[in-house]
Amino acid sequence: MSNVADIAIVGVSSLVGDMLINVLEEHSYPFGQVRLVDVDDEAGERRMINGQSVRVEALSSFDFAGVKLAIVAGDRDFALQHIAAIRDAGALVIDTTGLLTGQGVTVVAEVNPATLADAVQRRVVACPDSQVLQSALVLKVLDGMSPVQRVSVATYQSMSTHSKAAVEGLAMETGRLLNGQPIEKGGALAKQSAFNLQPCASDLDESGASREERDLVAGIGEVLGLPSLPVLANCVMVPLFYGTAQMMQVTTAEPLDAQKVINVLRRAKGVKVLDKAEAGGYPTPVTDATGSDQVWVGRVRQDAGQPNTIHLWIVSDNLRKGVALNSLMIADLLIKDYL
Repeated sequence: MSNVADIAIVGVSSLVGDMLINVLEEHSYPFGQVRLVDVDDEAGERRMINGQSVRVEALSSFDFAGVKLAIVAGDRDFALQHIAAIRDAGALVIDTTGLLTGQGVTVVAEVNPATLADAVQRRVVACPDSQVLQSALVLKVLDGMSPVQRVSVATYQSMSTHSKAAVEGLAMETGRLLNGQPIEKGGALAKQSAFNLQPCASDLDESGASREERDLVAGIGEVLGLPSLPVLANCVMVPLFYGTAQMMQVTTAEPLDAQKVINVLRRAKGVKVLDKAEAGGYPTPVTDATGSDQVWVGRVRQDAGQPNTIHLWIVSDNLRKGVALNSLMIADLLIKDYL
């Protein structure tokens, strides 16, 4: 097995693509040449990677037979158009768009790396979104203490969990409102984003669940290997540019002492605990998680009426920890153990 492999990052102009390049500057991975690829309109630009200027190549003419791995960033439509062709050309695809969540190949490197063996056979790995990753990291720890019986989670998601257009829309709306101007209709979301909350960011199915909620339920079950685990999800868009938060209630087979949960979480890989009985003794997406390689946990407490239920507040940098780092860790494991 080779210790070094050439890779491609596809969709570098997307939010995730940009973060992938930033993280590559800060971490060492067993990559040979890193090729940057995007739609033809974005080709020709140059980005810095490890002190070198790298030209963005045109997707229409790029030969994916020349790389071992291709990390696909962007939106689902982009992935739907290109993933099959990239895989057929010979590259193993790591999809960060959410297109393949719930289809048996979803991997969180710090939770279920053994499933990469099956993913290699399929030539595709799904990197779930930040909601699934930060939920799974914490639930894996709790399930190891006592089997998880039920999960209820409310997410508070920034605009960058939705799209680049949503981030730009929030900036525009905020500027207009602060200058006493009305906002323009027809943004990325159905209603005003600035200074507002939206309990739905996509079409609803027959049960009333949004796509984000369906993906979260499916992703948690798949990553934990618990497809029948009851998960109730409510996803809310909040007026933040970056970062994501969750308030989670977890029911386990046996009661878990809150302090013991805190102690075990402190030792968990990829997790950082900030839980103090004082003002500011909890993490937030902006002041703590932004730029961090960890999922942060605080406000851990046992339910007063249901001793088998534990409450947790969980935050992370959705682009960095939630997607970019996980996809690069997956690539690292694939190169070291499978390619």
